[in-house]
Amino acid sequence: MISKEINAYVIATQWITSFNKATVDGNLDAFVKHFLPNGWLRDVLCFTWDFRSVEGHANLTSFFSESLGADTRFSTVSMHDIALDTDITLGGPSTFPVPGTEIVGVQGAFRFALREPSARGRGFFRLMPSQEGYKALVVYTAMHKLVGHEEPTERPRGIPLDATKMTTWEEDREKEVEAIESDPTVLIVGGGQCGLMVAARFRRMGIRALIIEKTPRVGDVWRDRNFPQYIGRTKLADFMESYVIQQELTVWTSSTLLSNPAPVFDEATKRWTVIVNRAGNEVTLNPKHLIIATGIGAPYIPHIPGQDKFEGDMYHSDLHPGAVKYKGKKVVVIGAGNAAADVCQDFVSKGAASTTLVQRSATCIASLKWSETRFGPAYPENRDLNDADLMMDSMRRRLMLQVAEQTLEESKKEDAELHKALEEKGMKLTWEYKGIKAGALIFGYEKLAGSTMLDTGIGQLIIDGHVKVKQGAEPSHFEENAIVLNDGSRLEADVVVLATGYYPTTAGIEALLGPDIAAKVGPVWGLDSVGELRRTWRPSGQQGLWIFLGGFQQARYHSRHVALQILAEELGIKGVTEAIPSKPFCKV
Repeated sequence: MISKEINAYVIATQWITSFNKATVDGNLDAFVKHFLPNGWLRDVLCFTWDFRSVEGHANLTSFFSESLGADTRFSTVSMHDIALDTDITLGGPSTFPVPGTEIVGVQGAFRFALREPSARGRGFFRLMPSQEGYKALVVYTAMHKLVGHEEPTERPRGIPLDATKMTTWEEDREKEVEAIESDPTVLIVGGGQCGLMVAARFRRMGIRALIIEKTPRVGDVWRDRNFPQYIGRTKLADFMESYVIQQELTVWTSSTLLSNPAPVFDEATKRWTVIVNRAGNEVTLNPKHLIIATGIGAPYIPHIPGQDKFEGDMYHSDLHPGAVKYKGKKVVVIGAGNAAADVCQDFVSKGAASTTLVQRSATCIASLKWSETRFGPAYPENRDLNDADLMMDSMRRRLMLQVAEQTLEESKKEDAELHKALEEKGMKLTWEYKGIKAGALIFGYEKLAGSTMLDTGIGQLIIDGHVKVKQGAEPSHFEENAIVLNDGSRLEADVVVLATGYYPTTAGIEALLGPDIAAKVGPVWGLDSVGELRRTWRPSGQQGLWIFLGGFQQARYHSRHVALQILAEELGIKGVTEAIPSKPFCKV
């Protein structure tokens, strides 16, 4: 049980002081012994220019002992000035319960410096008691800034210091846009939240970035879809458009990157040659870096025999025009994920005569209350977003999955009534993927939340019979006014919506950049052998190519890390720490 005598601040101070001494003394053995035998280091850009997770004493020793030039990784990087970070909204060190046990841990944030590269970072530790005192279960380290090239935090003055060189904001902005459009260092393909946030980060770091967005207006990726729960789609879309103005970003709308001819990376000049169709005019650019921020992939639209005979409308959920025009119509939605839930709710609310959801395979369903209970506490109103993001990213993903597995049955109790009622209506539920029973978390990590459904109202619509469920069948063929499933059942329909998901990101890369580059990149997203997301926000396998995926929180937090990697390349300071081990340092 938790003891009132535990003083988290004293325990954390003793550990962090000793931890810092081990690094200053260059004592790798002492450094490693600050971890539990099965403890983890999760590092973002500090000890390699990549995202790394290293497990256990033997692997930690091997990792830090690796030769980098004339010295080891441990002594070359030389982390130092490690100190508790208490003057933040996370507060000082605190205790935390270890799920499924009576063990009490101690956690806290810290700051540190690096010698090579010259940088500063932020970290977070979670300690657990052992026979030798408190040791680290997980230590998280993330580069925060390059010394001498820090991201400015102050507001711009708006007037020059030298009054003899007075220019207007309009004149300065015009020159900036001209420089970016003529010679962008980075070309960002996609003007959604990922593209916009990383572009804003680049601008603050002095990196010329040009965004190309295929839609006529920034924000159309949200403006043209169904409503989210909290912020209206148009309001969110308009905010994104205003974000471009306020952050002074350079965006070409109605613009696409041509795939024929495909972009080419020149190994000699280290630049791409790309052709952009800008509102009907072809423009050739030579950026050093190409960022793909186009989302998870193109809509997957299966061919269903008899489509040409169908007299109604058929389209992918990505192209949902809104349900107003289908009032009084019979609707069939193929799929049972979040997109299917959104369009079903829209059809019911706009007066469709009937709405039937065809569930082809099991879905992981969680209530909005469950989601808020699990993730809401990480972002209280009084917590700075930078601090909240640090804590959110500090836990190793494989460990989070283990905790989710251990607590699954308990967490399911919160939605027990919802799940029981949905199953009675014919829904098939699951909490397992690839043999891991971790609920929505494993689907988020492995499928970008595919095969999941966050219940923002769809559950009650199904329970009350407003949305009927047809489970376990695949589309077979169309008739003039119906779709027939492979179990022989026939569903009359005026409109069929294919909420059938998306092609993998790699398929989009191959379509855009060709099979050779796609082969270098390989799978995108999903956990690699050490529990990091593949190729996302980190080296892609192709020099000069970056993949940027994720929601608003991930785009906000990891925009810094993508910018730091590119800034380091532009400054030529990556150095020997760019080398990374060829084998994973974990138990596979």
